[in-house]
Amino acid sequence: MNNNITSVRLAVALVVALPTTALADDWYGGIGAGVAIGHDLAALSQAVDKNQTALALFGGYTLNQYIGAELGYLSTGDWQINGSDFKSQGVTLSAIGRLPINQTWTLFSEGGGYLYHVSSGNGGDDNLAPLVGLGVTATLSDWVDIQARYRYVVRVGDDPDNDRIDSGTQRWVSDISTATLELVIHPNRRPPADPEPAPVIAPPVAEPPQVEERTFNLSSDVLFAFGEADLKPEGMTALTSLYQQISEIQPKEGSAVVMGYTDRIGSEASNQQLSEARAKAVANFLMEQGLPAGSITIEGHGSSEPVSGEECDAMQERAQLINCLAADRRVEVKVTGSHAVSPPEASTEPEPAAAVSD
Repeated sequence: MNNNITSVRLAVALVVALPTTALADDWYGGIGAGVAIGHDLAALSQAVDKNQTALALFGGYTLNQYIGAELGYLSTGDWQINGSDFKSQGVTLSAIGRLPINQTWTLFSEGGGYLYHVSSGNGGDDNLAPLVGLGVTATLSDWVDIQARYRYVVRVGDDPDNDRIDSGTQRWVSDISTATLELVIHPNRRPPADPEPAPVIAPPVAEPPQVEERTFNLSSDVLFAFGEADLKPEGMTALTSLYQQISEIQPKEGSAVVMGYTDRIGSEASNQQLSEARAKAVANFLMEQGLPAGSITIEGHGSSEPVSGEECDAMQERAQLINCLAADRRVEVKVTGSHAVSPPEASTEPEPAAAVSD
């Protein structure tokens, strides 16, 4: 009796200890019951019932979805042979091979050993018997499986000395098979994580063109002779350079305003007329270079917006006054357009004013 209790305690201790020693995320435990069949017992007694109750307790570790290992306890029941008990129980250790069919069903097989203790009226024995098995598992939830298992154990028997010629007894030994229905718990099993969605790469969005406004200031003394509205050669050169700078701002998608200014010498009417004529001359030249005519506005401001201040007020001599008021005689070109990168502010530096004569 003590041997039986010791075997049960050992089996339970091994099964309970397995989850703590195996990798935590892949272990499982289970319990099952069914029928045990002693295939050779009829040869020992005609009155024996070959079928008994089988009980199983087990724990296992899954290496991957195909391979695992299992340790357990198996009791094959208590047969009555000629009025005496013949029962076996012990520890099973098996390698498990699995074949998943789909997300629910899995076939499995096992091969290992049954370290049994047999007690009988003729004496007990502790020995190791080969064990093979087949089964099918149904997954009910993330935690719970139910499975049916068939096992076959080769030659489980009592004391081998019973077969000695001088013993006067016959050894009770039989192949035993068990068919059990089992409940399996996977405490840490989780469904496969959904693959992370591929990152959505938004197509590059073209930034709207940056609107840019720049004003170019040109000296009328470089562009024109004093009191005239016809461009000088050096004035054309200056305007050609100006057009190259204007084209960077893409005025075809914007606008340009050409504004003419004069000094205060002369009548207001003549200065207004001269400022308009000079603005028109500059605009015509830029249009010849490629600036769209529809984007150009011409303005004449006469002498209404001087920049020279009061420093020239005390001058009485005409030539000196003309030179002093040179900054007032100018043409400004204000360009508004779109441009991806804002270039640095640019302006056309006036060339040294030509000598002015009366």
